[in-house]
Amino acid sequence: MFDDFMAKVAEALEKIRLTQKAAIEEAGRFVAETIKKDGMVRPMGTGHSHLVATEMYQRAGGLACVSPLMEGNLMMHEGGRKSGALERLPGYAAAILAYNDVESRDLLLIISQSGRNAVPVETAIEGKRRGMKTVAITSLAHSKSVLSRAPSALRLFEVADVVIDNCSPIGDACVELPGLNDSVAPLSTITGVFIWHQIEIAAVSALLAEGLKPPVFVSGNAPGGEARNLEIYMKYKNRVRF
Repeated sequence: MFDDFMAKVAEALEKIRLTQKAAIEEAGRFVAETIKKDGMVRPMGTGHSHLVATEMYQRAGGLACVSPLMEGNLMMHEGGRKSGALERLPGYAAAILAYNDVESRDLLLIISQSGRNAVPVETAIEGKRRGMKTVAITSLAHSKSVLSRAPSALRLFEVADVVIDNCSPIGDACVELPGLNDSVAPLSTITGVFIWHQIEIAAVSALLAEGLKPPVFVSGNAPGGEARNLEIYMKYKNRVRF
């Protein structure tokens, strides 16, 4: 059983490597261009998808110009049923973007396993209306198997400028066990984090190739880490909620 999950994770990551490279590299170019314009990367996800957005934020070895759209009502610490209900609420996304003062030079990176609910779909729609580029990390298998819950009847993959398939199955869980009709062990957090760091690597590589130094955090728990990060904190202190 231990090996079953390992095999499913490895299979999904290999599928991403083989099928999503072009989309990941394009997203990396979007991130690099955003940094060159002094814009911010604005990730958001509802429910468990916000875990991927959180992974991008203030991370050792991660880009500093990441300011997540952290809406507490849509995150799990405020209650799973509450998040699940509110992510279906039309109009909520526009309020979130307005409250967070997003700009056209910023990049929206939207994470949603199903890609069907109003908030992620309308985040992409509203972001594009504001002139923002949009990147989606979603399960195409899952999303194509369901109808949209957004008033537009669109799913996230039908809206975003760049769509990256997280290669997670319908329903997310991937391990079948004897005596249980439903699978266990979801994949989308693991694959979503993997995809983001591949995007990040592509973006940093593109900037370095142009002779530019990207704003990357080091660990604050490593020797000299806090001092090295202080300059970055000062640069972004009015734009990121450190």
